[in-house]
Amino acid sequence: MDKLQFTADVIKSIVSLAWPAAFVGAVWLFREKLIELMPLLRFKYKDLDVSFRLDQAERDAKQLPAPPEPTVQPTPEESSRFEQLARISPRAAILEMRSDLEEALQIPYRMADPKSAYRNASLQVMIRTLRKHNYIDEKTAGILDDLRAVGNRAAHGSSSDTFTEEDALRFRSLVQRLTVQFPGKGKEDVEPEGTK
Repeated sequence: MDKLQFTADVIKSIVSLAWPAAFVGAVWLFREKLIELMPLLRFKYKDLDVSFRLDQAERDAKQLPAPPEPTVQPTPEESSRFEQLARISPRAAILEMRSDLEEALQIPYRMADPKSAYRNASLQVMIRTLRKHNYIDEKTAGILDDLRAVGNRAAHGSSSDTFTEEDALRFRSLVQRLTVQFPGKGKEDVEPEGTK
């Protein structure tokens, strides 16, 4: 091996290490910003998405002000029934709580924009409308969106998606935490025009 070949091999080795070194350097330089962005990542691999979204929603819910005490507590039979359903079919339990969430958002949604609101609006439309009209803050909208995504996964996901009893109980806890802040009013007070 002559000097020219040796020099070429050394330069080739340095060049082949340049990209990994540049990547490590960039991560090191921007580590603080990357740490801030990590919670915003959304993974979509089977049940990791569900767990990640529930974790994020729980973290965000801890930052909300303490919820008011619900005026009507679930009966022991209702709680027991839900826990049995969560044991037998966590997916069905999540769907039941998703339905309760949609029902709880109907009245505030209609109050937020009575002229444009329509029956059977999707959960996403209700969340966007409530946020647009400042009925909910950014943090609450994010939690509701995480719950919407988990509920959609339960409703429309593939049969290979697995949900655990713990997922269903966590989902219920988050739904109950949020729905107490949406007081119900008489339906006759909030029916949008043209929907009767």
